[in-house]
Amino acid sequence: MAALLRSVLFVPGIRPDRFERAVLAGADAVVFDLEDSVDPARKAEARRAVGQFLGAPRPSGPLLLVRVNGAGTTWHRDDVTFAAGLAARPGVVVPKAEAPDTIAAVAAALRGRALLPLVETARGVLNAASLAAAAPVPAVLFGAEDLTAEVGVPRTLDGEELLFARSQVVLAATAAGADAIDAVFTALEDLDGLRRDASRARALGFRGKMAVHPDQIPVIHDVFTPSAADVAHARRVVEAFDAAEARGEGVIRLDGRMIDAPVVARARRVLGAR
Repeated sequence: MAALLRSVLFVPGIRPDRFERAVLAGADAVVFDLEDSVDPARKAEARRAVGQFLGAPRPSGPLLLVRVNGAGTTWHRDDVTFAAGLAARPGVVVPKAEAPDTIAAVAAALRGRALLPLVETARGVLNAASLAAAAPVPAVLFGAEDLTAEVGVPRTLDGEELLFARSQVVLAATAAGADAIDAVFTALEDLDGLRRDASRARALGFRGKMAVHPDQIPVIHDVFTPSAADVAHARRVVEAFDAAEARGEGVIRLDGRMIDAPVVARARRVLGAR
């Protein structure tokens, strides 16, 4: 999957009145949620609503995903079969991902569609590398709410309690050739706080962030999209290095800084994230 996933917007599967708005909100991916946002008594109703909306092929737009219920629930198997059979061909988000065998089984059912593990438990964080390598995945999602609840600590804006877990997910995703996507920011009206949280995530290596409201998307895109100055500098680095390499030089100096292969690799990644 070549598309960027700067923003991944969730919409409750029980709210069909919000489906079209979510698809048109400008997010890079939209997740139709059958899990946490749906009461157990309404799981079948949510599945019907999502099925009606995604029951026919849709025109080009954001990546469409369905968050199924977790592997330990009575709904998981039917959810995966349901998502795999939809005409719109959505991918699947596997919540509370902990076992590589589960990821491999869902990947087999999807037959090449996007599969994104959502790492949000202590066991999932410790197994993140195995989860990311269990099947070809374009991205690994990180969930903070369930994790902090399980550990028994409050989630803070500074996020020190999540530093290890976030870093673990970034390294696991990177090692597997996937992107890491950061957790939702639940203070819907605090866009400044969202910017701080997203900026911190980007500094740790995340490539995007999940969202729970359309108003969050512009801020997330602004943080995770390279600026014009970033792109211009990256282009200068790549062009200067390519010219030096043609002369047989492996290290150059640009603007008073040493430019070698790792610096160029970062610059190429900036250009690829435009």
